[in-house]
Amino acid sequence: MKFIVYNVRDDEIPFIEKWGKDHKIEVKYTTTTLTQETVQEAAGFDGVSCLQTIPYSKELFDAFNKMGIKYLSLRNVGVDNVDLAAAKGNGVQITNVPAYSPESIAEFAVTMALYLSRRVGYMKQQLDQNHQFHFSPNFMGRLISDQTVGIIGTGRIGREAIKLFKGLGANVIAYDKYPQKSTNGQFVYVKDLADIYTKSDIISIHMPATDDNYHQFNHEVFEQMKDTALLINTARGSIVDTNDLMYALQSGEIAGAGIDTIEAETADLQDSRSTKQVSDPDVLKFSMMPNVLITPHSAFHTSESVRNMIDISLSNLMTMVNGEKPKDLVN
Repeated sequence: MKFIVYNVRDDEIPFIEKWGKDHKIEVKYTTTTLTQETVQEAAGFDGVSCLQTIPYSKELFDAFNKMGIKYLSLRNVGVDNVDLAAAKGNGVQITNVPAYSPESIAEFAVTMALYLSRRVGYMKQQLDQNHQFHFSPNFMGRLISDQTVGIIGTGRIGREAIKLFKGLGANVIAYDKYPQKSTNGQFVYVKDLADIYTKSDIISIHMPATDDNYHQFNHEVFEQMKDTALLINTARGSIVDTNDLMYALQSGEIAGAGIDTIEAETADLQDSRSTKQVSDPDVLKFSMMPNVLITPHSAFHTSESVRNMIDISLSNLMTMVNGEKPKDLVN
C-alpha cells in the first residue's frame, strides 16, 4: 500500500511524514497541482490525497480510470469543484474532511469582523500614506455587542461562529435550509433570508457552494443590506458576485467586507512556494480599500487544521484501500 499527496505545502510535510511512519505506509508528496497533465506522477500508487480549489475534471477522472486509481481523498470540505458524475462513471471513490477544525475558520471570521468593526484598515491606510497617526473620525468603531450578527449556515463552522459572536455579546440570528433542532438559546432562526439581509449589522457566510447559491450575494441583496453592514465570506468565492461587491463597497451600499475567498481562485494561491506577485485586478483593488480585509483563503490555516486534514485524508485512503467504507465518503 502506498499513497501520493499532491499540492503539499511546507507546513504539511512533518504531519505527512509522521502519519506514514506511524502507519508503516509509503507516502510520497509533491508540490504539483493535480491535473490530467500531472496525474502521471500517481502511476503505481494506490490512492491520491489532494487539496485545491481548481477543478477536478472529467479528463482527470478518465486518466484515473486508465491508470487504475480508484481512490481520491480530499483534504478539505468543499466538493463543488469536483465532477462527481465523472468520478462515479470512472469508479473513483472520493472522501473529504468535513470537520478538520471548525474553530479555526470561525475564529478567523470573528477576527475579520473585529478588524472591520474597529476600522483598523483606516488606521493602517493613514499610517501607510501619511506616515503619521492621530485621532480621526474615520477611526471610530463599533462594539460587537452593539451589533446584530446574521449567520448563514449553521453547520459545524456556523455553530462555532455563533458561539464566539455570542461570547462577545452580539445578538445572533441565523438562517439554514435545514435548521438544527435546538439552538441552546444562543441564537434565533429567521424563516427568510431577507431578514438576515435587512436586520444584520454583520453577515457571516458559512455554507457550502451549490448551484442554488451561486452569486447569492449580488446587487439586489446589497441594496437590501444596511449601508453600515459588514459582509464576511470565509466559505466559497462563488457565493458572492465580485463585481457587485466591488460596486457595493465603492458606492456605500455596504460599509465593509472580509474576503477570505474570491471567485476564480488560481492554482498559485495553493502554492506555498510561489513568489509570483499578485496580478488579479480585483484582488489588488480590494487590497487598497480601507474598508476591506482580503486574505488568501487562509481561514482554515492553523496547526490543528493542518494536522487533522492530513491525518483524516490519509486515514480515509487507508480505509478505502482496505475495502472498508469510510465515514467521510462523498460519492
